[in-house]
Amino acid sequence: MATTDTKQVTDALTAGDATNDVASTMPPQSDDVDHPEGDVIRRQVEFYFSNENLPTDLHLLQCCNGRENSPVSISRICGFKKMRSYKPKNLVVAALRKSAFLEVSADSKTIKRKIPLQGPCALDPNFFDDIKVPSGRARKPAVYPVPQLPQKKTEYPAGMSKNMLKPTGFESTYVEPPVTPKEATEEAAMYDPDKDFVDRIEVAIQRFKQKRRMHQDYALVFNKLMRFGGVESGPRMYQGLSQQEIKEMDAEEIARATAVHHVPFECGDEKYWVVDFDGVARAFLSSWHPTNQGYAPEKIKNASQVLRSFYNYLRYHSVCPEYDEQLQAALKTCDIAEKELARVSAAGLALPGDFNKSASVVIGGTYAGTFTGNKSRVEEVKAAGIEMGETGVRDEEARIKFMTGVTVMGSDEQCVLLGSHTFKILERISTGLEVVHIELPTEETKSLYEAQSKMVAHKLSQLQPLGRLICKTWHADDCDEWDLPKDKYPEGKPDKATVAQEYEFWIEEMVLKECFVGLKLDATILKLDNGITILDEVHETMCSFFTWLPNELWMQRKPREVRLLKKGLPDAEDDEGDGTKGDDEFDDE
Repeated sequence: MATTDTKQVTDALTAGDATNDVASTMPPQSDDVDHPEGDVIRRQVEFYFSNENLPTDLHLLQCCNGRENSPVSISRICGFKKMRSYKPKNLVVAALRKSAFLEVSADSKTIKRKIPLQGPCALDPNFFDDIKVPSGRARKPAVYPVPQLPQKKTEYPAGMSKNMLKPTGFESTYVEPPVTPKEATEEAAMYDPDKDFVDRIEVAIQRFKQKRRMHQDYALVFNKLMRFGGVESGPRMYQGLSQQEIKEMDAEEIARATAVHHVPFECGDEKYWVVDFDGVARAFLSSWHPTNQGYAPEKIKNASQVLRSFYNYLRYHSVCPEYDEQLQAALKTCDIAEKELARVSAAGLALPGDFNKSASVVIGGTYAGTFTGNKSRVEEVKAAGIEMGETGVRDEEARIKFMTGVTVMGSDEQCVLLGSHTFKILERISTGLEVVHIELPTEETKSLYEAQSKMVAHKLSQLQPLGRLICKTWHADDCDEWDLPKDKYPEGKPDKATVAQEYEFWIEEMVLKECFVGLKLDATILKLDNGITILDEVHETMCSFFTWLPNELWMQRKPREVRLLKKGLPDAEDDEGDGTKGDDEFDDE
């Protein structure tokens, strides 16, 4: 047994770091196991807890809570300067177990004195008044009582680290620190209004990044915003600078030397490019970001806060005072986006509502024939033992919901036609809509629906009372003259319905509560011959400030000119081709 234990000790001491990590988690296999330098380890740790050292060792007193004799983490003891060289940890623990003065816990994680400390110590307010402490030892704490130091590692949320929990500068409560006189002088020179705007904004972008902790989510939004606004990114301009060279630079030179974002030369041409902070913010938050990043609440909050933080920085440091009104407007856009975008997603999932889906089924609209409950292929799948839910609206259920809606909400003439007339679609309109007014169901409407629900309870669940959604036509300038052929659309625009024409739709109360005034819809409308208008299908929902900019065209890649070349000719690079047979090679540069 003795020979085996000695071999275990030798193997543990000569193993690599990976072996040490594993060994540190393994308890000793025998009480005879000891560290080769066990006597030295015991003397050192016993000294830490001794009556000579402990009363004046403020740090260790805070760990063990003085006379309370609380267990102290062995990992903390092993981190002391004179203990760092003793490894592996499991053999250090084995050595400490042999101490007659100290007691190691059963799980080998903590250690304490067997007999608690007696008498005064540095935790007592008057301790230093009567006792002279050697130089370099415990200093009198400023505040009593002295807090105990935690002996367990801090536990962080899943996927988070200590650095990720530190302030980033993107918090909603973050406030820019006061500018020192030196910084004020430097910024007055960097952001001199007489300098070109491009020079100022390039420096401001880099200095903003230096003063923020750019976690992955924040960096993604910021980099996409820069590209959306026409600011390119690439390698640092000066990658070979030494630390000494950087120390000799002023603040502006450092910002330019370390910058990875720059404004392309052509963007300085005001004939083709304009500075529009609010327009870029509107288009980025309402169009590009939802399309590419979705409507998750956390992503919406991050995107709004990144933009808000950047615009506040520009205002606080007076980077471009000539555009201050635009920055104020952009900040308001960020606030609106944070409130509306989550509701936009909820409204898109709820619309067009059960009544309009039922009407679509009855009159042959988009939802007609979509019910899967009576499909033979569904029956085959169920017979195979696969559970499959029903989608769509049953014909009988659709007729009940449609007829109840017309009876309660419709005019007398419409109710008369309900039983003796087959409704026909007069017009199918695809258009954009803007919500201008919302009327929730009245108490009378609720009472009528409650009574009707009792009558049809054996056929379907409770009917939901209807309110009114008033919309007017709206069109986003999202394709004007950018992607339409000139021969078919000489004006660069598609044909549009009458501007500001109003429509009234009957919508369930629960769906109406997800909508808000200003909500934009891309929808298909059915006008019936009895004057009823049906919201047949909602393709997309958008926020009140929805804006589209052609900036989106270069977000993925810049379009390249395509030239057809004649195959096999030595001077093909100079020949643009005539489009005839054989022009099957092309140069996309």
